[in-house]
Amino acid sequence: MWFDRFTNTKCFDLPMQIESGRYVWEGKHAECLNGHSDIYPGEILVSDGSERCSLNQTNHQFLMPDKNRQQDISLFENAIATIGRQLEHDSKLMSPMLPSAVVDADSHLLPLEKKLQIILEKGHLHQISHRPRLDIRYEEEITDVARAKRLAKGALVHLASHSECWQRQTLSGVVPKKVKARFSEDDFHIYENRVYARLLDKLDTHLTQRIRTVEQLNDTLDKALRFYDNRDIHHRLSYKVCDLWGQTFDEEATLETLTLLEETLTMLRAMHHSICNLKQSGLYLLINRNTQIGGALHRTNILNHDAHYRYLSILWEMLSKNQQRLKSSPAEQFVRNQELSEYYCRYVGLHFQHALKPYSAEVECKYESQEKVFVWAGREFKLTREGFDWTLVENREQVDVLRIKTWLGFHDHNYEKSNSLIAFSSIDQELKPSIDRDNAIPLSPMDLYGVERLGWFVDRTMTQFLVANYGEPIQKLPQELLDFLSASNSKHKKSLKLTGDIPPSLCVLEDVSNDFSSALIKVLRENNAHEQADSLILRIEEIKVLQQCPVCDSRNIPLKSQANSTFSLHCDSCRTNRYLIKNRLGERDLLLKVNNEVSDSFSSLGRWFSGSN
Repeated sequence: MWFDRFTNTKCFDLPMQIESGRYVWEGKHAECLNGHSDIYPGEILVSDGSERCSLNQTNHQFLMPDKNRQQDISLFENAIATIGRQLEHDSKLMSPMLPSAVVDADSHLLPLEKKLQIILEKGHLHQISHRPRLDIRYEEEITDVARAKRLAKGALVHLASHSECWQRQTLSGVVPKKVKARFSEDDFHIYENRVYARLLDKLDTHLTQRIRTVEQLNDTLDKALRFYDNRDIHHRLSYKVCDLWGQTFDEEATLETLTLLEETLTMLRAMHHSICNLKQSGLYLLINRNTQIGGALHRTNILNHDAHYRYLSILWEMLSKNQQRLKSSPAEQFVRNQELSEYYCRYVGLHFQHALKPYSAEVECKYESQEKVFVWAGREFKLTREGFDWTLVENREQVDVLRIKTWLGFHDHNYEKSNSLIAFSSIDQELKPSIDRDNAIPLSPMDLYGVERLGWFVDRTMTQFLVANYGEPIQKLPQELLDFLSASNSKHKKSLKLTGDIPPSLCVLEDVSNDFSSALIKVLRENNAHEQADSLILRIEEIKVLQQCPVCDSRNIPLKSQANSTFSLHCDSCRTNRYLIKNRLGERDLLLKVNNEVSDSFSSLGRWFSGSN
């Protein structure tokens, strides 16, 4: 039996086309993928690098990502694996941004590229293209005497026995019309030249992939550098994002690395331009494109000793070693994809912890314990992980506040409506800084807005605890509390409202002083009204949290109650306004209006954006 993580349903039969990482095996015995890898109960079904998905009793097909984006996927996986491995050993809440180690590894020319640059500068490949080695192929043909330059062996014998080749016969002999001639032709299809042609193809592919990788890194750092100086972004959002980015690169290091990447990119493009020119002229055009060379290079005398050709074997072997390092068997790729799914789950958990920092500065989840408990607004919350899902639980009522399902997938998917949020991998460099899906969120090390995206969902969910209970009456009050309220000072009558019900109920509408709230709680507990005391504590704590500005963290902001159990808040420090309103359906919604120094959009305000775009 399989468990569909997207729909939270169990299924006995899988569809014909399967998304890698979507299904978990829940059978009693292990399943086997393509005859080489066992899938044990609780393990996720991932691809082994091929489309084929042959299980014990059924055959299916994996949906594969676009092959043209393979280099982007490799960079993404490298970044995720680097962060995932660091999370195993680092107890600090590290940045989810692109690790500097990934950039450093690709910001310089590789040994192969340095060697190729020298060889191109010295013109060895150009010499081979314009003055190649060749062989002479001899062919024998019956042809007119005028075309014949050299007679073939046995030409006279052939002429004597074939009278149809005679022009005429004389007393002294035969005047030939046709003879058996020997022709020579230049043969460029020698082994060494075939090596040259296929080497150019391999170098073209390698340089194209490297250019794509360096361009993506360059674009990421360029976006970060432009983010520093973007005046359309709220300064507090800019500080938060730059602080996360600065944990891997500060502004000066970003500029230096960007300069280095641009230099590397210029050299790679120049080499690629030279290779493309060699493929469009000279020897390459004379070699059949279908001619292939085996993996092991045959070291001929020309490849060993020729002044130019000997560099072909050097480049070929360096390329082979580089490709062999990246090559893996299906079983090894299956294990790696399982590891990458685990690393991405940790990465999403890292985002979750950062998104929860405004609620508890100490939300830091060790991967050995897999959970973290914190208190906010009088409630205890627990961040926990189960399988490949992260869940924020409210401990008092054991309610799942927000569940995030992690999915390492690189193709489009129409996400079904569910109560969970699906965090998916994205390799889109043009990822818009916006919230455009109800239950799916892209999280990537190359995205500066990752924490803000998830924070927007977290804020919207956590706010419901505050607005759902505001103005809700506390019922079944003891008479002693009613007497105490009647005898109390009138200054608390705006904060506390007694309803006209029989018996009356108590509503907390504004902040209550610590002394007065302690006195109220004492009266309730003395009269065995513990449930009402707990409810009162919770309402007071919720009011105190509402009085804290989510933008500048200012505290004790006056909450002004209004009709129909609504309120307004105005922060004098950052001039942020919040309003509790009721929509047409009667549902409560807390609107947040940040001081309009920038445009009202997610890209400018991040998680403080109150709409959806």
